[in-house]
Amino acid sequence: MKKFIILLAATLLFGACENDDNDAYNNPDITKKAERTVLIYMAANNNLSKLAALDLKEMKEGSKKLDEQQNLIVYVDLPNPMSSYIARIKDGELVDSTFMEESISSDPTMLERMLRYTREKYPAQSYGLALWGHANGWIVWNDSVAYAKSRAYGLDEEQNKNYWMNIPSMARAIANGMNGDHLHFIFADCCNFACIESAYELRNVTDYLIGSPAEIPEEGAPYQLTIPTLFNTSETFYETIINTYYDFYIEDIKNRPSFYYNWIPGDLEGFSVPLAVIKSDELDNLALATAHLLSTIHDKLAPNGSFNCDGALMYGCLEANKFAYDIYHTLSLNTAESDFNNWKLVFMRAVPYRRHSQQWLSSSFKLRLDMDHFNVKADDCGVVSMFFPNINYEETAPNWNIAIRHFQWNNVIRWQQYGW
Repeated sequence: MKKFIILLAATLLFGACENDDNDAYNNPDITKKAERTVLIYMAANNNLSKLAALDLKEMKEGSKKLDEQQNLIVYVDLPNPMSSYIARIKDGELVDSTFMEESISSDPTMLERMLRYTREKYPAQSYGLALWGHANGWIVWNDSVAYAKSRAYGLDEEQNKNYWMNIPSMARAIANGMNGDHLHFIFADCCNFACIESAYELRNVTDYLIGSPAEIPEEGAPYQLTIPTLFNTSETFYETIINTYYDFYIEDIKNRPSFYYNWIPGDLEGFSVPLAVIKSDELDNLALATAHLLSTIHDKLAPNGSFNCDGALMYGCLEANKFAYDIYHTLSLNTAESDFNNWKLVFMRAVPYRRHSQQWLSSSFKLRLDMDHFNVKADDCGVVSMFFPNINYEETAPNWNIAIRHFQWNNVIRWQQYGW
């Protein structure tokens, strides 16, 4: 494994990249508070590395639409040694570039340091964080450990070992890196991130979480179009981010069907990326409302109970194990209408905007087959996933029914009281 160079707590020991403009750090303009600074955290030391250059090109194009009050910062971790760096993208060019000798992007301390660096060098009135790379919802066991058929965020491939970042550790890293200040938003350009467990874990470090509960296309966001939306300062800024992403793929898949795959040839019309925004200051209310709703079907939730996810919209499948069920659709199928409608009012405040897609591109053969049977209208789903224990998960590594206990969401839901 590569040796990770520990950076001193008081200062980051960076060296200069070729063609760096180090004098820029002494430029008084940089120390003034901008309107917004956005850090794009690119965990690209994996099989997505070939796409990093393409997305960086898109980011450069998108940066041409920014002004002096808008700071776009990118941290990039690539497979080659000495290739990790952080830079500002301004007017279509990388400037102020600084590199790390070697790093593991899935190490939470790296995320913390990059946020601290960004905040100190590019102070702003508000901050955003975009997560670029692999993800699979909340499911992981330990921090930066070898892949065990489950994962959360990152994937850093180091000498035949794979490392991932746990969501609780991500939350601590953000809190430390931001010195207790909130991010205005986290935009997750990675798979399965719009799950209620992750959102609840991150509620104290960001005002909004924007992402998909499902898989996203390998190419990710169209950054040439998305970059300006990350700097939108309206109250409903998240709508521009989601609509730009969603509408791009509706048109691109329609116009370039041969470019996209879904393993089974067929009509891709209507495919896009399900996307939602989750509002952090409404999540405590949603947790309490969800706990109350589940208490109305206490007997159903036992391991031998009648709670049924069959027919519910779900967004993920690892090997034979389905997971990431749509919280809205699944609860509507299993609870009394009057109880569900009371819960729905709270949910709608916590998820103020969403775009539903009946189908999306997936690498899971089993999920693709199930999509043929999905018949859920936009108003019948929440486009946010939730974990529901199942006896089939007793065989997962780790046991998901036990791993969920490490999340704050479970401190309110308390699956143990139902026999899990």
